[in-house]
Amino acid sequence: MALAVRDIESATRFYTEALGCTPWKEAERLSLAEQAVALRWPNAGLLLLPAETALPLVDRPVCEAGIAHVCIQTPAIVPVVNRAKARGAELHSEPIDLGTGFLYCYARDPERNVIEVECVAPVWPDEQPWLAHANIVTHDLRRLVGFYSRLLGVEAIRSPLLRDDKRLDTIADLTDVQLRAAWLNPGNAQLELMQYLQPATGAKTGRRESGAPGFAYVAFEVTGLAEACEHLKESGGDFVDAPTPGATQAWGMDPDGNRVLLLDLGAFSDAGLRISTLADPQITQRFSAARAALAPAS
Repeated sequence: MALAVRDIESATRFYTEALGCTPWKEAERLSLAEQAVALRWPNAGLLLLPAETALPLVDRPVCEAGIAHVCIQTPAIVPVVNRAKARGAELHSEPIDLGTGFLYCYARDPERNVIEVECVAPVWPDEQPWLAHANIVTHDLRRLVGFYSRLLGVEAIRSPLLRDDKRLDTIADLTDVQLRAAWLNPGNAQLELMQYLQPATGAKTGRRESGAPGFAYVAFEVTGLAEACEHLKESGGDFVDAPTPGATQAWGMDPDGNRVLLLDLGAFSDAGLRISTLADPQITQRFSAARAALAPAS
């Protein structure tokens, strides 16, 4: 994930001190921006990029199209939320129980970007947060689910129509929320896709404006860049710039126009760039297995 911010130093402090990220110096070489700072959770990276200072910070509603938020999970939500608030975050609400066994809340970081914080079952004593998913909001859920399902080679888990729940309204800071969602799990973290029917998600968004503050792109580690580029095209995507021979990365777009970075790290001798070298790249699967083991036998 990449996040464009106006104040990289402040954002670095927030994401490390409040949300459990640690420095990932090896990954900074993957950015073209000199001021970029690479951070990591146990299973995924977050690249902080300089935003265009002439563009204003916008308090975008969570139903606006584009890459809308990231979600972290932890067995101990209170310390995370308290640290976030102490370092300038504002909550839509205190954590809320939706009846799923989790607690949920949306927090806005000091630059108004949305971070979903989920409290999961205490399956282990370690309170270290991890990245659960990146969220993309779309005006055409069926199309975007089809694209990412083909691209990632996984089937989506789909929600029913979610509506008539004041708890959803409170979490989202919206009125009369109606939405559908889908989740894809390609490995180290999930991709969450949502379409709001009320308030309706439109096709246009300022999130994709070049240099705009906010979540800028999602990145996927691939093996064989040329083949991965062809696969992205066949899946229904396109390219911002045509990939060049010998390149190690290519900038693509999903059908909505959200930026997708494909990274072929085979040419780099530094293994520390790879997801597999992170502290716990399979933590989402490990959590699911541990939670299932706690469930009573039917």
